[in-house]
Amino acid sequence: MRVTRRFLLPAAAAVLLTLIAPGEGQGATPGPEFHAATTAAAAATAGVAAADAGADSSAASLAYWTPQRMRKATPLDALPAPDRHAAASRPAVAEVPPSVPPLPAEHAASGLARPSQHAIYASAAAGRAFFHNPRTGGDYSCSASALNSPSRQMVVTAAHCVHGGRGGTWMTKWVYVPDYYNGSVPYGVFAAKSFRTFQAWLTYSTAARDVAMVTTWPNNGRKLVNVTGGNGITWNGSRTSPVYVLGYPDNFYRGEIQMYCSGWTSPEWGTSRLQIRCRYGHGSSGGPWLRWYNTGTGLGYVDGVTSTGSLTTGWDQSPYFDAYVAGLYRAQGSLT
Repeated sequence: MRVTRRFLLPAAAAVLLTLIAPGEGQGATPGPEFHAATTAAAAATAGVAAADAGADSSAASLAYWTPQRMRKATPLDALPAPDRHAAASRPAVAEVPPSVPPLPAEHAASGLARPSQHAIYASAAAGRAFFHNPRTGGDYSCSASALNSPSRQMVVTAAHCVHGGRGGTWMTKWVYVPDYYNGSVPYGVFAAKSFRTFQAWLTYSTAARDVAMVTTWPNNGRKLVNVTGGNGITWNGSRTSPVYVLGYPDNFYRGEIQMYCSGWTSPEWGTSRLQIRCRYGHGSSGGPWLRWYNTGTGLGYVDGVTSTGSLTTGWDQSPYFDAYVAGLYRAQGSLT
């Protein structure tokens, strides 16, 4: 397997469980049980309880994340050991994977939103997430990316970047900074409104289900995907395919600059997950694995997210995006 890694330097089970209002996001959704958390502010408008959300209002989250706090946030470390008995079974693979296409930013043709002002092959539709863990009392960071959906407000990341998994709790003060670059926030900061992930993650820390979808509040009246563009998503694809892996690993530039790694995925032995040898460190969790990545537009199709990895071996892993992940996407994608 050939992998290319580049430093991005300055350019020149079956029940849908929700905490949202009745009738929203419900219906025939395939796969294991999902769990949604709605922030307190969102709950106030939706008229539902949000005791499990553990998140703050948009204004509180935005006020919390000063540039100094962002620089001091700890790139999230290794996951708790997964419960092997709860590992997902290997799903069937379609010859032609189903997908949802990417969506360019509004006025992209005019140059208002570019792939990235800062780095070669970086993307304005990828960025850094910051959050507070009430269980440890610490501030942390992950990687994430904007995802095209009916709401145009959604982000995809790793589940452990929104919830601590078995024995953990929901993260609070969660914000997403597209195209974060060495302390700068070129497209603003988008606070989380609601989260959704798999019950298997919450109960067992199942690594095969380490995926989460986050709906964000608009920033100054503008929706995330309209500002930066949003990647598409694909599922049930080949386990061996070329991808670009974007993220903010702390072993390169202290996680302050978006990185990319390109190469071919392969199945991880003994699991349903995928792997690629990018040698990414802490903070890369949640970064997108992009098929059909267009380096000109900075958009592609998310086919995985960084979940675990080892600097010793160099291998990084992602859950396999199957029909259950597609169900997670559909369940969260229309919520505003």
